[in-house]
Amino acid sequence: MEDKIGYIYVLTNPSFPEYVKIGYADNVDARVAQLNRSECTPFAFKKYAVLPVASRLADKNIHKLIDRFKPELRAKENVNGKIRIREFFAMSAQEAVEILDTIGGIYGETPWLFEQTSEEQQDQEIAEKAAIASERKSPFSFYKCGIQDGEQIIYVHDSNIVCTVASDREILFDNKKTSLSALAKKLLNRKCGVQGTLYFTYKGELLSALRKRLEDEGKYMTSTAQDTVSSIHENCTPKSNGTILYFKMDKYPAACLWNRNGYLLLKGSRISLVFTNSCQNWIKELRKKYSNKIDANGILLEDIQFKSSSSVAMFVSGSSKNGKKYWKNEEGTLLQDLLNEGE
Repeated sequence: MEDKIGYIYVLTNPSFPEYVKIGYADNVDARVAQLNRSECTPFAFKKYAVLPVASRLADKNIHKLIDRFKPELRAKENVNGKIRIREFFAMSAQEAVEILDTIGGIYGETPWLFEQTSEEQQDQEIAEKAAIASERKSPFSFYKCGIQDGEQIIYVHDSNIVCTVASDREILFDNKKTSLSALAKKLLNRKCGVQGTLYFTYKGELLSALRKRLEDEGKYMTSTAQDTVSSIHENCTPKSNGTILYFKMDKYPAACLWNRNGYLLLKGSRISLVFTNSCQNWIKELRKKYSNKIDANGILLEDIQFKSSSSVAMFVSGSSKNGKKYWKNEEGTLLQDLLNEGE
């Protein structure tokens, strides 16, 4: 490429680690210095990569390319009723460099990468600790992001590392349940804690950026376990005499009607879409039998009759459970105590 007049840059900032800034500058150092004069961000911008280009519109073409295939990655905000579009994108710095590398390859250019200084490393560690502390106050919820059990998330540094959502705050990796932060810490070989949502994507979007986007749009919410149970209770017609029991585990809001006929698992109950190692094979076979009665989100579409409290508890949770200890009435009394009262 001849007559180079500037550079497309990728900048990072520990203040918002889920985003990268992609833009153009004749002098990247001067642009970074200009950005860092602002007191609006706690930490400074740093150069992560630059690509020599011969057109001032090159960065706009990259923006259009990203917007065409992944418009949700672009940072947008509503200011006084007007949508403001920024040069920030919800992706990892490595993903941004891959885009630069692809564009540069057409012209025989390669992005220049910059090593992190000790001061920048220190800023990143401080920012991560602050983010972890903030997330502990309001933990990330898969369900509030519309991500259900059985769906997959991908590690940003290696697309071959795929995890399965096991519950509202747990994932399944190598047949073991863990958390986003615990797995990210292991994969990064870090001694200190990390913010797990910065290292995994769902349908191409960083989990931390997904949460922020949904919060900004007022969509980071879902019905709580109690809301779901209340809905089941309201829609439950008195088909026969009995007691409504509720499943003890909040992540699987479910209800059943208990009477002398057994235990009727009620329509609208949430069923785990994954099985633990303790789950018995006959439960798995039963799930296959009734698979047409469970939707993709694990919601039961029709009532199902069971003979024992344990069988219905195992069907709901996908694991070995003593039903007498996992079903309770509206007052919170466990089934085992209700049975003792009846003796």
